[in-house]
Amino acid sequence: MQPDVRVVDNQTFLLGLDNLYRERMKAHESGELLLHARQVAAELQVPAAAGPVEGYYTESYALTEYFLLMRALQQVPGVRSGEVRSRSALDRLLQVTSAPLYGTPKPNNCLLPACQDPLTLALERTPVWTIEKIVHLAHEQASHSDDFSLVALAALSSDAVALTALRESVVLYAVVAVASAAPSAPVYEWKVDEEITRRATQFVETFNTIFNEDIPAPGPQNAATYYNSADFWKVIGRCVRIGFDPTVNPPRNYHWGIVHNPQGNLEVQDFWDDEVWTTDRFKRKFFPDYVSE
Repeated sequence: MQPDVRVVDNQTFLLGLDNLYRERMKAHESGELLLHARQVAAELQVPAAAGPVEGYYTESYALTEYFLLMRALQQVPGVRSGEVRSRSALDRLLQVTSAPLYGTPKPNNCLLPACQDPLTLALERTPVWTIEKIVHLAHEQASHSDDFSLVALAALSSDAVALTALRESVVLYAVVAVASAAPSAPVYEWKVDEEITRRATQFVETFNTIFNEDIPAPGPQNAATYYNSADFWKVIGRCVRIGFDPTVNPPRNYHWGIVHNPQGNLEVQDFWDDEVWTTDRFKRKFFPDYVSE
C-alpha cells in the first residue's frame, strides 16, 4: 500500500495560514473592532467613506460597515485624536493598525496609520510594473528585513499567487487499500523554507497575543492543520489593487487577480483600469461560480 503523502510546501502553508488568519480576523472585525470604529467615528462625527469595498469585506453588512468606517478614520488628521473621549476604543484600533502583522507603520499625520510591506516598497522601487519584476523586488525587500507580516511571508516565497491572496486578506491593513483494508493514515511532509517558518512563528505569536487566538505554531507538528486549511479553490478570483498612476487623467489603477490556467494551476494576471476592481467584481465577471466563499 502506498502511503498517502501530503506535502506542506510554501504555497500550501501560506494559503493555510491565510485561511486560519482570515476566518478569525473576520470575527474580530465584525465584532469588537466594529464597535470601536463606530464609537470613534461617532465622537468625531465622521461619516462612513464612500467607494468600492475591497477584499472579503463584501461578505457581510458588518464587515462592509467596518471597512467603510475604517477607510474614513484613516483619512482623519491626527491632531483630532484629542477629541476622542473613548481612548480605549481608539487605542485598540491603533494597536491593530500598527501591528507588525501588516508591516511597518508609515507616518502619515492621520488618526490611524497605514503600514508598508515588501509589496508596497517593491512598487515604489520600480517604474516598471510587471508581475515578475514586482515579485522579485518584493522578495528582495523581505529578505533584507526582519518583517514577518503576512505579505512579507508571501514575498519570501517568491510566489505571486500567495502574494496576491495574502495581500487581498489584509487589503484594509487526502488512499483506499484493496480488499476493504483500512485506508492508510496520511503522512504530512513539512517542506516550508526555514526562514518563512521562523517569521511565520512571529506572525502567529503576535496575532494570538493581540486577539487572544489559538492559531497553531508553524512547523512539522502542525503540518496537517495547515495542509487541511489551504483551500486552493477559495483563492481563485481574489483581486487586489496594489498601485495607481496619477499622472494620467483619469488616474489608472494597477491590479493583480488570481485565475487558473488551462492546466488547472493557479496563476496571477495583472491589468490596469480606470476603476478600482474588487474581489467581488472580479469574481462576478470571470468566476460566477465562486462569488460566495
